[in-house]
Amino acid sequence: MGNFSAANFISDLDRFYAREDVAGATDFLEKQYELADASGDLSAKLTILNEMTGCYRQNGNKEKGLKAIEEALALVEKTGNSATVSGGTIILNCATTLKSFGKSRESLEYYSRAERILTSLLDKNDPLLAGLFNNMALALQDTGDSASAEKYFLKAIEITLADERNALETAVSYVNLAHLLFEENPLDERVDSLMNKALTILENPRYFNYPRYAFTCRKCAPSFGYFGYFVKEKELNERADKAYAGN
Repeated sequence: MGNFSAANFISDLDRFYAREDVAGATDFLEKQYELADASGDLSAKLTILNEMTGCYRQNGNKEKGLKAIEEALALVEKTGNSATVSGGTIILNCATTLKSFGKSRESLEYYSRAERILTSLLDKNDPLLAGLFNNMALALQDTGDSASAEKYFLKAIEITLADERNALETAVSYVNLAHLLFEENPLDERVDSLMNKALTILENPRYFNYPRYAFTCRKCAPSFGYFGYFVKEKELNERADKAYAGN
């Protein structure tokens, strides 16, 4: 497939996501995979498979998603990336996709593996670790381990609070933690506090132009409706609509 550029590949892929065009992203990824497979470029293939796991997670294609996970995990080993940041990140993404397909207990094996790799290689406040902890908490919540889930949500929040550039990730973790606490006790006063903290971030104009602002609004909006903030749910979806339309 010629000289594969990971940076150009990600840039091209992001154009689809900026328009909320998951179908277009899927077609693009599958064509790129065919080219990499035909050329025998394992490094390119692994980069593409990593993105495919996330894309199939978004479009709900379980069969293709699980196949991409299996191939990606095998290639991590084959290419000697099992103890690198890139390898740990791919394992993390595979775990998150497994979780999204209802395999939370199975995903914890890979979350734990990613945690061992990434915590040994990254700074303790690296935002990638926050993403790992937040998603691992969701899997722990699914398996009924609420105490561990709360611990990991709080670890994620501690990291993202250290850098304002990660404010949107903080909002997501606030919302996730609110759901966990509500499941344990619907009268827990921390639920409203967490949702209001998330809303303060999402309504702050300084974050409106952040790359993942529209995505975060869309992701958090249903939770505001769930907790009775119906006007805010509508406003967040409208902000997402406007941002995606502009792209």
